Amino acid sequence: MTSGSRSRSLFLLLQAFMNILYDVSALEVKSSFTYPSDNIKGRSAILNCAWTTSGSEEAGVVNIKKNDTNYFTCTVYRTNSYSCLKGFPTLPDKFTTTANGVGNISMNIGNLECLDEGTYSCQVILFQPTGLVQQGDTVLRIKIPPSSPALIIVQTEIVENSNINVSCTATLGYPNVGQIVWKTYHNGIQFTPSPDDITISSTNVVLPGDDKCTVRNRSSVLLKTSRNNPNISLACFVINLDFPPSSQDVCTNPTTQWCSLTNTVNIVYPVSNIQSTIVPSTALYEGDDIFLRCSVEGNPLPTFTWTKVDGNRTLTSDTYGLVSYMILTKLNQTTDPGDYICTASNVVKGVPYKISRTITLIINKATTTISSTTKTTNILTWTIPTTETELPTISIEDVADTNSNTGSMIAMGVILSAIIIVQFIIIIFLLLKRQGNHLTENKSNKIEQKKQNPPERESHHYDYID
Repeated sequence: MTSGSRSRSLFLLLQAFMNILYDVSALEVKSSFTYPSDNIKGRSAILNCAWTTSGSEEAGVVNIKKNDTNYFTCTVYRTNSYSCLKGFPTLPDKFTTTANGVGNISMNIGNLECLDEGTYSCQVILFQPTGLVQQGDTVLRIKIPPSSPALIIVQTEIVENSNINVSCTATLGYPNVGQIVWKTYHNGIQFTPSPDDITISSTNVVLPGDDKCTVRNRSSVLLKTSRNNPNISLACFVINLDFPPSSQDVCTNPTTQWCSLTNTVNIVYPVSNIQSTIVPSTALYEGDDIFLRCSVEGNPLPTFTWTKVDGNRTLTSDTYGLVSYMILTKLNQTTDPGDYICTASNVVKGVPYKISRTITLIINKATTTISSTTKTTNILTWTIPTTETELPTISIEDVADTNSNTGSMIAMGVILSAIIIVQFIIIIFLLLKRQGNHLTENKSNKIEQKKQNPPERESHHYDYID
């Protein structure tokens, strides 16, 4: 800049301060930022300075400022050309200016960083009328991308009612726009723990080289476990208002979702809550087929054993996860009644546990009394499952007991035949008796009739001829 240009600029600035209260009727100044690829740290921004005047007004100087610090002073010539000089020698070279035509100058900012944030102003000083000033302000805020969390967990197996301890550390981004959110899953299905069972704490972490625009945080969780939520896993998500994740339900892509997922934690607990069932639950008779069912809760999966107190029958059973079945066929009143004991056991963290339940069978003798009711026998159909967790299918069919009722049916036939023969004899006797009475009655009627109407005596008439 020549000495004449400098003198003119100083004069205009002096006039601006002297006439700051004057009203500029037609001068209008606007400033705004545009971003070629978003206002993200490390990218670029463009400050646009635009102004309009009336025909009689003429811009003389344009100052580009940040927080009232003059970055550039641009002289406007009547030929609509510009000459811009740095406001101070140490201004980084990433700041440059571009003339865009009449009434428009822009300042380019490369490699955005936190220090570039602030209020930027475009100040226009009129040459005619002398010294009148107006400016437009705009704010630059940069975005800080979050990072995928670094997750720490040491537990892979834990006893129920103990706490899972897990932590995540991540860059949240710009202050007050990011946070870490936790989600819990059992068997891959999301659930919400009771507020009494979960504690979340967080603290900011500062590393060398961090600036005031970047927030890094460590979030920790203590989660009380329960057998009702087996195979637990946890995921931490960085939720950032400037960079919304594609999904916040399940962590499948840590890079795009800003998330991290733990491996499954196995919840173990001793066997408990043993239950037993007899099928069918009706009265039992000799010849019936039944099965005994025993179920428990426990992890690891339990081992089942069946015993009979008197030991007079060999027992075999099938186990499917937390359930064990034992089938008894052709019940015998002599050998099968009594107490059957189901015992379930498992080992938790090296400590053995077991639990038992007794099932008592009462078997009734098959009836041989003559009766019109047919006794039925329970026949079980057992379908073997194809997987370990699948339970067998059991159906019960009532089948008529023909052996126990054969004698009754024969006896009933003999009795019915005898009754029919006796009834036939009685009917014949009554018919014969009725016929005899009828003949006697006819004979008596004839005798009585003769008594009442005797036969006329024969009379003789004689005719005399004289």
